[in-house]
Amino acid sequence: MSPAQPNSSHVAHEKAPTRFRFLHWCFDAEKDELWNAQTKTTSKLEPQVARLLTILLTQHGQVISREKLNEALWPNTIVEANSLYQLLTKLRKELKDNARSPIYIKTVPKKGYLFLPDINIEPAQTAPVTQTKPMVVRDTVVSNSMFAGIKAKLFKHCWSLLFATGACFSAIAFFSTTPSSVLPPNYERHDITYDLGVEFNIAAHQDKDLLAYVEKFNTLEITDKSGNKRFKQTFDTRIAHPTWHPNEEKLAFWQYLQDACILHISDSSASILHSSQPIPCHLVTAPSWKSNDELVLTITNRHGNRAYLYRHESNQLVKIPLPMQSSERYVGAVRAWEDQIYYLIVDDTFQSRLVSLDGKVHMTWHFPLWLFNFDPAQQSIISNDGSAHHNLIGKYRSGQTYPIFATTQGMFSSLSVDKKGDIYTAAESWQVNIRDEYNLPIFSSSSYDYLPVTNKLGETVFMSRRTGYCEIYLHTGNQVKQLSFHKGYEYVDFLAWDPKLSKILANRDRLLVLYDRNDVLTSFHSQHQKPLKQFGWRNNQTLWSSDGVHVNTFNLDGHLLSKTKFESEFITYHVEEKSWIVVEDGKLYRADSLINFHKQKQLLAELPDEAVNMIRNPRLKNGQLYWQSSWSKTDLIWKASLSAPFEVTNIKKEPLIWHYDIAPDGALLVAKMESVESDIKLIKPLTQ
Repeated sequence: MSPAQPNSSHVAHEKAPTRFRFLHWCFDAEKDELWNAQTKTTSKLEPQVARLLTILLTQHGQVISREKLNEALWPNTIVEANSLYQLLTKLRKELKDNARSPIYIKTVPKKGYLFLPDINIEPAQTAPVTQTKPMVVRDTVVSNSMFAGIKAKLFKHCWSLLFATGACFSAIAFFSTTPSSVLPPNYERHDITYDLGVEFNIAAHQDKDLLAYVEKFNTLEITDKSGNKRFKQTFDTRIAHPTWHPNEEKLAFWQYLQDACILHISDSSASILHSSQPIPCHLVTAPSWKSNDELVLTITNRHGNRAYLYRHESNQLVKIPLPMQSSERYVGAVRAWEDQIYYLIVDDTFQSRLVSLDGKVHMTWHFPLWLFNFDPAQQSIISNDGSAHHNLIGKYRSGQTYPIFATTQGMFSSLSVDKKGDIYTAAESWQVNIRDEYNLPIFSSSSYDYLPVTNKLGETVFMSRRTGYCEIYLHTGNQVKQLSFHKGYEYVDFLAWDPKLSKILANRDRLLVLYDRNDVLTSFHSQHQKPLKQFGWRNNQTLWSSDGVHVNTFNLDGHLLSKTKFESEFITYHVEEKSWIVVEDGKLYRADSLINFHKQKQLLAELPDEAVNMIRNPRLKNGQLYWQSSWSKTDLIWKASLSAPFEVTNIKKEPLIWHYDIAPDGALLVAKMESVESDIKLIKPLTQ
C-alpha cells in the first residue's frame, strides 16, 4: 500500500528533538533529566520545570512572553500570578543561574524571557508514529515535525482528557515559529571632527544629545552628537577618559596630577561638581557608573591594574576583590546587561573573559581584548578583534559575532555607544620617528610601539609592531633586516646588546630570547612569577633578569645559575665596572653584590620625585645612566653621571615620548609620536 494513498493507516519513522546540549549541560526531554558534564551528575526535573525548559530551548533566540508561557504550560487553566515565577526560580536553581546576572535565562523587562546560550539539538531515537497523510520533510532549524514530538511530550505530563483538544491547538500555535540567528546591522562611518589635531577619549551620553572628548591632552570639550561645540574647560595637566552618567547630565573624568590622579565630576557645561582626593596612580582607564553615588575605577600602579569602588559623596575608595588568578591580568570594567558591572580578565594564554564579581563567565574571546564597551541597542559587546589593525567587532551573549568596521591605517583607540546603537570612536593615526642630533629622521614607522637600542658600531636593533605583532629588526649598513617572524601576542619590553656586540637579548613577556645578526638562537623561560622589570648581561656568557622581587642569572643555554631575592623597581648592571645600579627609596646606589647590598651600597645621588615616578627603561652609555619617568602624564628623560659629582639632569620633557636611544657619541635620540592625528568618528547602524 502506497504511503501517499489517502485514509491509509501505516507506521512511519519520525525523529523529534528530545536531547539538547548547551554549555556544560545536556537535557533529555524524553526523560526529564538534566546532565551536568562538570560535576558528572544527573538531576530529575519536575514535569512542569522540564516542560518550561523544553519551551525555552525550542524557542532559543526569541523573547517568549509570560502570556505565551502560561498558555503553553497551563492551557485553559487559571493559575496563580506567581506560578510561572516559581517554575523559573526552580529552573534557575537547577542551572545555578542568577536572575540579576543571567547566563541562561534573561528577563526582558515588560516583554518576557530569553534563553541565552547556543544549543545543539540531537534527534530522538527512531520511534513509531501513526500517520494518515504523506510526510513532508523540510530542512529547517527546528521543524514543525520536531515540535510534534515536543507536543506529544507535553501531553504525556498529566494533561487531562477534557482539555486535550484545546491544548493541542494552543501548543501548535505557540510553536508555529522557528528560532533564527540575530541579524546584526550594517554600519557606515561619518566624521564628527576632522580638523588637524588630537581629539580622543570619546564619551557619548546614552540618550541625550551630548558628547565629551579630550582635545590636545588637557582640554575637555563638550559638544552635541553632530560635533557642534558647546562648552570646554582647559586644565593645567593632562586629562583623560570622560564617562557620562547613564541617565543624568553628569560627566566623570580623570586628571593626571604629579604622581596621582584626580577624579572630577562635572555637569554638561563642564563646571566641576566634585573632585576626589589625589589617588596614587600610574595610569587610569574610563570609570564606570555603578549608581548615582558609586563608580568603579580601574587604576594602574606598579603592581598592575586594580579595580576600586568609589563613593564620591563620602570620598570613599574600596578595593574590589576580583575573581582571577595571580597570573591573570585585569583590563577594565563595563556597565552592561541589566545595568550591572562586569570585569574583563585576560589569562596567561591571552584568552579574554567577561565576568561578574561572583566569578560567573558571561562572554569569552580567544584573543586579548583591550578596547571594549556595551551596545545597549544590540545587547552586545563591541570590542577590538584579534587582527593587526584591531578592527571593531560585536559579540552577542549567545556567542554570535559580527563585523562592525575595519581600518587599514591607524587604529580605534576609544569607543562609546548610545542607546540607539550609534558608535562614537576616536580613530588615531601617527608617525613615530627616531631622530638624530640634527633632528633628521633615522627610522619612521606607523607602529605605536618602537623600541630602538644602538650599539657602539652604530647598528640599531629595534622592535616594532607594524605587522600587529612584536617583531625584532636590525638596521645596519643602510639596510633593515627582520630577525623574528613571530605570530603571537607576547610583548617585547627590552632589548640589550652583549658586551662583544655579537648577540642581542630580548624578551617575549616572561620568555628570554637570544638573537644574532641573522636569526633566533634560543629562547627559555626566565623562571619569574611576575612580569619582567628589566634584564641584561653580566658578561659575554651570563645573563640576568629581574621581576622586582628576584634576580635570576643564566648561562647562554638558559640554565639557571642563581636566584637572589632582591626587591627593586629599578635595577641594572654596569658590565665595565662589574657593579649593580639600584634605585631605592628615591636614592641612587651602587654595589658590587646584591647579597650584601645594604652593607656595601654606595650612595650616588638623591633623586627628585619626578625622576622616580613610573621609573623605567635604564640605559648605560659612556659612564652615564639614562632612564625614563612620568610626571602628570608627561614623559621625562633623565641622565645621571656615575662618577663624582654624580649630577642628575632632566634632559627631555614632553608628551608622547614612547622610547629613546643613545647614539655612540652620547647624543639623545628620542622615539616619539609625531604627525599625530586623532579624530572622532560616528559608526552608525544602517536602517534595515
